Amino acid sequence: MSRFFMAWLGALWAAPLVDTVAEPQIYTIQFYRGQNTLSYPFLGLNEQNTLTLEFDEVREGAPSDFWVRVRLCNRHWEPSSLPLTEYWPAFVSDRITEFAPSYNTRVPYLHYRYQLVNRFQRSGFYVIEVFRDNDPAKLVLRRRFYVVEPLVKVVPDARQQVVTGVRQGLQSLAFSVYPGPLQSTQAYQEFFCVLLQNGRWDNARTGLKPTFLYPDHLEYRFQSGLDLPAGVEFRMLDLRSVLRRRSFQIERTFWTDTGIVVRLVPERPRAGLAYTSQFDLNGRFFVQIQEALLDTARLWQGWDQLSTVQADYFWVEFRLEAPTPYPKPLYVVGGVMGWRPDPRFEMRFDEERGLYTCQVPLKQGVYDYLYALWDDKEGTFLVEPVEGSYFEAENTYAVLVVYRGFTEREDRVVGHRWFGYYE
Repeated sequence: MSRFFMAWLGALWAAPLVDTVAEPQIYTIQFYRGQNTLSYPFLGLNEQNTLTLEFDEVREGAPSDFWVRVRLCNRHWEPSSLPLTEYWPAFVSDRITEFAPSYNTRVPYLHYRYQLVNRFQRSGFYVIEVFRDNDPAKLVLRRRFYVVEPLVKVVPDARQQVVTGVRQGLQSLAFSVYPGPLQSTQAYQEFFCVLLQNGRWDNARTGLKPTFLYPDHLEYRFQSGLDLPAGVEFRMLDLRSVLRRRSFQIERTFWTDTGIVVRLVPERPRAGLAYTSQFDLNGRFFVQIQEALLDTARLWQGWDQLSTVQADYFWVEFRLEAPTPYPKPLYVVGGVMGWRPDPRFEMRFDEERGLYTCQVPLKQGVYDYLYALWDDKEGTFLVEPVEGSYFEAENTYAVLVVYRGFTEREDRVVGHRWFGYYE
């Protein structure tokens, strides 16, 4: 076979491109819109905005030679067969030139920042990849995002669900899509929708088809893909100042040769307990050093330049009480670990003490986290067995409308809507 045919076969059967951290010294990956570090990464087609990628390399020495590239994917996150010039004419790869060493910190690190200017020529699902020495085989990290063209309108249904029996742990979503200029003569077979909960791709509901077809819109309701485990409010850890003002979860702090260890109070599973409402960031986090109170009005969304290189790393020891081990691997989960099974965040069971423990370096800031089991078969984290699931939980949802005409070669994202549930 020719090498071109073999390359085509490789692209056809390529594995999905998921969020990845390929090197153990890479921490605190943030990927967001513009300067808002709490935003979710997406761009509008022809929108005058940027995506910002930041991360730390925890080590001493000279900066690494990091490069980035963008890749278009289909609805299954498999690499597109379209040539680069059809969707991204700017560059094949680009060097990261904005970096700085940490300043006056006990744990040395190098901070990297890259801004991706919006030069996209088509909407769709994309990944940004960081690799070493301009060699894509030396992958460092990967993050997913999407580019949307606003052609259709998405309207969530705000009516409350009926809560009985097992549905007390679910949130049932419903919404309508108004195709506008994309009216179909094929019973709207060109459309499918993706549903995200708190920006997570591990439990995304994909391939949603309309329940009812109307002359001017499509209605999505009464299907299993729209019933999601509601989960629970995230636990929150404030590490902005552990020496002068400690969070209530911190049992003690002490010095070691490798830095400051922050040992948390042993926590308990919340499954089966009564629901408790509390402020959270829906799984996100931000880096900051300050003595001010936490912004519960949700006004904080800026980029703190000084904290990016002056915030220190603490060795945070998570502890969860458990009389017996769980049947699946247990992780500390949240936006800080990318919602992927990162071995650095996996907890180990101590049979003598009846504890799961895990020690992870975290940069000063505020973190949302949960304890969850990794289901390798389904490729998702299961929060309910450890934390419980309550229909009252406040979550952020996103509906992405994907379109692929019968004459088109790749998927397009033609509409989206972010909205809160019980906010």
